[in-house]
Formats: sequence, C-alpha cells, structure tokens
Amino acid sequence: MVRTGRLATDRIVLRAFESTDLEALRAYLNEASMIGRRYIPWKIRDLAPLTVKQTEGVLDAWAEEKKGFTLAIALQETGELVGHAGCNWHWDAHCPGIDLAISPAHQRRGVGAEVAKLLLAYLFENTPAHNVSSWTSDWNEAAMGFARSLGFTESGRIPRCGIRDGRFVEDVIFDMLRPEWEAIREGEDAHGA
Repeated sequence: MVRTGRLATDRIVLRAFESTDLEALRAYLNEASMIGRRYIPWKIRDLAPLTVKQTEGVLDAWAEEKKGFTLAIALQETGELVGHAGCNWHWDAHCPGIDLAISPAHQRRGVGAEVAKLLLAYLFENTPAHNVSSWTSDWNEAAMGFARSLGFTESGRIPRCGIRDGRFVEDVIFDMLRPEWEAIREGEDAHGA
C-alpha cells in the first residue's frame, strides 16, 4: 500500500500542509458536523467558527509538534485537500496515538480507512510501537464503529470528560496491539486486499 517510501495509495497522499491549503482546511473545520471532532490543538479546539488567523494558528501548532506530526490528506489525482491525520507519542514512543478528520464531503468513501491503514503500517513497521491507540467521545457512534471496523478494540473509558447537549460524555479509548495488526495484515494479504 505504501508506494515509493511515501505515505500514499493510488487514491490519496499524506503530505505536509501547504499555504494553499488554508482556505480548504478552514472550510471543512468550520462545517457544523465537524465541531467536536476536528482534532485540532487544545488551545484552539472549542472555538467555532475558526477565523483565518485561528486556522493559521492551527497550522503553526501542527508545524511545531515535537512528539508527533499532522499531515494533510490530499487526493492524488487533483491535489484537493480532503482532511488531516496525525500520529503522536506524547507519553511513550511504544504506545503512539493516531487521529484523523475527513471533510464531510469525502466521508464514508473509504478515504479514512486508507489513511488509518497507512498510519498503522507506518507506526508498526517503522517505530518501536507495540500498541497504537485512538480516542473518541461516546456520542460519536460513527467514529466508534469506524475504529472497530479497522480492528481496534475498546480498551477503556474516562467518564465525565465534557458536556454535550446537556449531558456528561465519556472519552472512549481504542487500541490495537502489534500482533493484532499483524494478523489483520496477513488476512488482507491472503485475500488480496
């Protein structure tokens, strides 16, 4: 799946953000359905809608990350920005986390699955990771189903992490161990996926 040493498939490429991505990034981050699931730096997270200056701040914060990275997700054919994805190892390089956000116009088309598989392959093949995690909120049923569809297992919950629509929400932690990823990868290879 990874071509020529890049994080790419025939359809998408993960690359550094470019100045020309600013307006497309701002547009999809400000879509109502993205609020609460944008995976942007904490100091900016609750601000909506984002101004141009705040969106520039998001890009600056991503560029300054020391224990991880956030990359643009673009279509190979057109170069169109369709989301962003990141890896971080803030606590331990053996247990990194991944996150991704896909523009609503491109959701449920397999882009997220391609990106997640690229990030998992990168981490398990190029780092000492023995476990990769991903977090979401309990109200985000789509994200929880997506994580499970990739082979992640729910490994814990943190209660009362925030309030949404007048009720407390939980953070839900998913993870995948290296042997689980290897078994999934072998199964895909055996079926020609």
